[in-house]
Amino acid sequence: MKNLNIAASRCAAAKSAMNKDGIDVLTVIKDENKKYLSLFDSTSYTVVLTVEKNYIVTDFRYYEAATELEPLFTVIETSAEYGLIQFLREICKAGHRVGIEADTVSMSFAEKLVTSLPDVDLKKSDGLIEELRAVKDETELENLKIAEKIGDEAFSYILNEIHPGVSEKQVALKLELKMRELGAEALSFDVICASGARTSLPHGIPSDKQIEKGDFVTMDFGCKYNGYCSDMTRTVAVGHVSSEQRALYDLVLEAQLAACRGAHAGMKASEVDRLARDVIEAAGYGKFFGHGLGHGVGLEIHEAPTANTRSEEILKTGMMLTIEPGVYIPEKFGVRIEDLSIIDDSDIIILSKSEKDLIIL
Repeated sequence: MKNLNIAASRCAAAKSAMNKDGIDVLTVIKDENKKYLSLFDSTSYTVVLTVEKNYIVTDFRYYEAATELEPLFTVIETSAEYGLIQFLREICKAGHRVGIEADTVSMSFAEKLVTSLPDVDLKKSDGLIEELRAVKDETELENLKIAEKIGDEAFSYILNEIHPGVSEKQVALKLELKMRELGAEALSFDVICASGARTSLPHGIPSDKQIEKGDFVTMDFGCKYNGYCSDMTRTVAVGHVSSEQRALYDLVLEAQLAACRGAHAGMKASEVDRLARDVIEAAGYGKFFGHGLGHGVGLEIHEAPTANTRSEEILKTGMMLTIEPGVYIPEKFGVRIEDLSIIDDSDIIILSKSEKDLIIL
């Protein structure tokens, strides 16, 4: 049975945001947004919120399961003759402002809405639910902690599986299987694993390249638990490292720790990015750090906030933020170190517990 108190609280917050934005009826079609509001695990449904009521609009296949959400939601069953648009025509009055996730719906669906609801004012509602999702509640934080713990345990396991002769593809597969064995329901994203000169590729797709002595191996991976994502990156070395490799690793770690020590609620996300970027630029490697410092994580692997040089977002207590500086020298090697953290009033709480000092296998 779903915890309808959580769903009720989230729907109430959504209605407050609707009122602020002047929306009378909100249609929620984006998978992550409707799951956030309803806790319903299916994807074949739409959440519709009005001032007075909450609706789940779905078909025969999921109708019975959706009734578990009653009485918080009224469940509407669709058919070949009666769909979402017909339902909206019934509940919308002339002059109603209807919120639509324009970045999610198809062009054809949008055109049907315009022709079928000529007397209402369609309004883009993209970002309304995402803004609520940016600050996590206790249930979400617990799921995120478990997902990250699975990642930590998988990393401990994979250290014993990395050796000369094993391929990047094999490492990626073993990581995935271990996370699933530990309770993950899915991957947050396809495992990134690159070794040797290929570590200069920030998102290197695992290849048949075999790991060799003297290689850096960068692994960026995460899993889903109850729909919530984890995300972590570690770079390790095999056999031995050169003085240049060690110096670069130590530089990236210094930058990562600077951001971890300095981040807290009330800062602009760009200011956290600057904490790490200043360290890397001061060492002369600024042009090799070509991406932002981090991003939010939740039901999606990339969500608000975004920490880069341009971000004006203000960090709030309860937001998630990855802290993942990297330096990538083409045709030589690269290093990235990433932790998943919770923004707190005066600091951050780092969920990733895996070792960050250079590990040489």
